[in-house]
Amino acid sequence: MPEPPFTLAYRKRRDWDDSWNPDWIPVPTVPGQNAFEGWEDMPESEFVYYRFRVDVDLVIGGRDFSAPLNPVLDFALAWQYLPRALDAERVVETSMSVQGLTYRVERDGDRVVVSSNDHPRRTSKEDFRPYRVSLAESEFGELVEHIVGGAFALLYEAHPRLRGNHYLNGLRERIGR
Repeated sequence: MPEPPFTLAYRKRRDWDDSWNPDWIPVPTVPGQNAFEGWEDMPESEFVYYRFRVDVDLVIGGRDFSAPLNPVLDFALAWQYLPRALDAERVVETSMSVQGLTYRVERDGDRVVVSSNDHPRRTSKEDFRPYRVSLAESEFGELVEHIVGGAFALLYEAHPRLRGNHYLNGLRERIGR
């Protein structure tokens, strides 16, 4: 059986982010800003900038494209629009909101080439060459599906009450999930 073109795992950072704890109660990260009450009203900023941090273990074509200590939804949103954007543009870049990590995808016939500006787990000088990994368009679509679907599943598994969150429900409607 052929090796899968990618592996993805989200590892919750409970040591750094208490929002993963089962008994966590939502409160604004920045008191006085974006005031909200409860699970349903948690705003975008809590999901994209402050809460639900993970280490993303992502290997594509044998190369490490991981993203440490990133909000899981921020990572997923950075990837979710790429397939549609590639329909309009040959080359598209996407960045994380809380770190300087940028992914670049480009269409090459019926394939998609993925690269990034930073690979945190590099250990040798040779590893500092830019990674360029080519995937079939269908494999790339599957990768994005795993990234986005996995992020929502992780959030809802950790806190089922998030299924009633207004921001998340509106977001899922907008992105067709």
